[in-house]
Amino acid sequence: MKKPKILIADDDRSLRSALNKRLSAWGYSVVESPDGLGVVGQCLREGVDAMILDYEMPNGDGQAIARMIRNECDVPIVFLSGHDREEFRSVVFALPDVFYLQKPIDDDKLRGLLESAISTAQPVHTPV
Repeated sequence: MKKPKILIADDDRSLRSALNKRLSAWGYSVVESPDGLGVVGQCLREGVDAMILDYEMPNGDGQAIARMIRNECDVPIVFLSGHDREEFRSVVFALPDVFYLQKPIDDDKLRGLLESAISTAQPVHTPV
C-alpha cells in the first residue's frame, strides 16, 4: 500500500524538519517547500495527498495559495498559524477541505486532522 504523501510548506526550516520527522514516523511520505510560490507545481509533480501550509509566508499568503491549490490540485489543506483571529478563521473555513491548527502544534490534533483530511477527501480525477 502506498504511503500518503504530505507537502509541508513553511518558511521556518526547523519547523519543517520537525514536522517531517513526525510525519515520517507516522508512516507518511513527506516533501517540503520553503515558501508558497512553488506549492501548486510541487503538488502536481509530486502527487501529494494533503498539504500542511503556514498561513503567512514570504511570497504568498495562505488564502491566495489555497485558491490556487483548489484550482489546480484540489487536495486537503491543514493551515498552521500562530494567530487565532476571527477574520482569519472565517477565511480559512470558507474554503472546502481546509483545516486549521494553531501553533504550537499539538501532535494528536495534527495527526487526527491529517487522517480525517485524507480519508474524507474526494479523489481527484485526472484525464486519461
